[in-house]
Amino acid sequence: ELDNDCDGEIDEDGASTWYLDADGDGYGLEDSSIVACGEEIAGYAVLSGDCDDGDLDVSPGADEVCDGVDNDCDGDTDGGSVDALSYYLDADEDGYGSADAMITSCVEPDGYVSSDEDCNDDDPSVRPDASEICDGVDNNCDDITDTDAEDIATFYLDADDDGYGDSEDTMSGC
Repeated sequence: ELDNDCDGEIDEDGASTWYLDADGDGYGLEDSSIVACGEEIAGYAVLSGDCDDGDLDVSPGADEVCDGVDNDCDGDTDGGSVDALSYYLDADEDGYGSADAMITSCVEPDGYVSSDEDCNDDDPSVRPDASEICDGVDNNCDDITDTDAEDIATFYLDADDDGYGDSEDTMSGC
């Protein structure tokens, strides 16, 4: 029988459980607790769940960051890190990924890249650094098909059908 609420009478109400908080981050260790009266006890916290009471940057209230440590004590090292980067599936392995298939991670996963600029991730010849050619496909992902092709031809008007065109009357196209 204890005076749990510090009112001078023996009863069961009013005391708080305090958890040893060696690093002072406001979270203590679940298995190192005391029951006591008081608004604050030096070296103890009213919140438990600290998974590394020797590191001020590790507690249930901390942000998870990419550092190989479970900063927020959720059992998932680096999962949901605030500084994780976006990576995009590169199905055709041309070095450019699709914006439609994105994940965040602290490290670049196999099959993913940091660029989301591929306009056709099923064809490795279609990518932002490809040359535009006359084939009816937007080869370089610039939303322009063939009009900027490097193999575009110049045609000359041959009004008299002699096989020779007029150099003053031309048009370009594929």
